[in-house]
Amino acid sequence: MIYRVGAAVVTSVVMVTCSAGGNGTVAGIPPVVVPTSETVVTTVVVQQAVSEPVRRAQNIASIDSVTVNTSSTSSVPAGPSSGSVNSIQSMTTSTAIVPSLPDDLLYRRYPMYGRGGDVVALQMHLGLKSVDGVYGPQTRKAHISALGGPLAALAVFHPKIDYPVQASAKTLGELIDWYFLPADRAWARQVAFCESSAQTHHTGSEVVSSALAVGWFQHLAKFWDERSEKAGVSGASPFDSEANVAVAAWLFYEGGGARHWNPSRTCWEKE
Repeated sequence: MIYRVGAAVVTSVVMVTCSAGGNGTVAGIPPVVVPTSETVVTTVVVQQAVSEPVRRAQNIASIDSVTVNTSSTSSVPAGPSSGSVNSIQSMTTSTAIVPSLPDDLLYRRYPMYGRGGDVVALQMHLGLKSVDGVYGPQTRKAHISALGGPLAALAVFHPKIDYPVQASAKTLGELIDWYFLPADRAWARQVAFCESSAQTHHTGSEVVSSALAVGWFQHLAKFWDERSEKAGVSGASPFDSEANVAVAAWLFYEGGGARHWNPSRTCWEKE
């Protein structure tokens, strides 16, 4: 039998309750022996009405299987030769239906720690153990993963950011020496290491976090256009090595100081 519930189609196999007497045959069906307290397992197939872009982003199959346990009781035949079946009784069955998810919920940008029913729907679709309606770090990580990872998510939410870019002829160490004052260079090198595991001999970085922070100094993509313009490198990509260091120096000297890298403070802060 087929049932339609909202956007999901449920197909189930229905177990028939029947009884037989005499020699135990029903319309030519041979006798059936069901052990007492047997557990019958019925598979319910839930086909989600999920569009192709969502399936590609999540790399999921179009059909999910949900197993539902149904208890049944029966009488054991009186003897091996009688073959009689007194009764087969079906019990109640509970079915869990996996909700479908509209494209706009998966491809939407959510504010950190934002709350709402749309976050609940997203968390359920992502299969999170904790569904609290809060877009926290774990939800964000699972969301970005469902989109194909940080680099893929960056292309979805910030398509204007160029990637890949031509490798720099200068190393991180050389660029820090150029843009930072002597007293601040050791600090800048440590910040780059703490933020992206950067080494001074590196000539570029493709590191993207689940927060969509990019490169050596982990610049948040959502602020890049504004900050790169103020730093004098408008139009450059955060993957551009020199632009990445130039914007970091501008933030440090003119844009508020070291607080921009507070998440890694325990790593780089001097004792």
